[in-house]
Amino acid sequence: MRQIGVVLPSLFNTLGIEDAVKLKLLRKKWSEIFSSPLRDYTYPKEIKEGCLYVIVSSHAWLNELKMFKEDFINKLFPYGIKDVEFKFGRIYNSKQKNNRDYENINISKQQEQWINDIVKKVNDDEMKLVIKNLIRKHLENINRIIKGENHERF
Repeated sequence: MRQIGVVLPSLFNTLGIEDAVKLKLLRKKWSEIFSSPLRDYTYPKEIKEGCLYVIVSSHAWLNELKMFKEDFINKLFPYGIKDVEFKFGRIYNSKQKNNRDYENINISKQQEQWINDIVKKVNDDEMKLVIKNLIRKHLENINRIIKGENHERF
């Protein structure tokens, strides 16, 4: 039997959600990694091929962060981040996103069963919940695209 630490990265990569898992973890730990006021003016938007795209809500902070890019990357390197790009933009209230009601998401019973089959061997309850929510969100977005209801937030 293989250890979960060996199986999960392969599973995430196969499902194409490796970057999404890293991003979810970074968003959860953002306030631990960076102190105020930096954490209040920045938000990790997405990860592509090891590059983290960070939204910065202040032009002054945007200019400051560009000068300290290497320090920023060094703090994020343990999370698999190799590069950072800063972009000016609006930061949405992350607490509002985290309080979503996952009971009413738009996925079928078959999709829910598929998710449960994927995570049934994961022993860590917190990791199981993260994986379930990531896959649910992905399936919900696919369902919206199919129905023509997908709207970009940014």
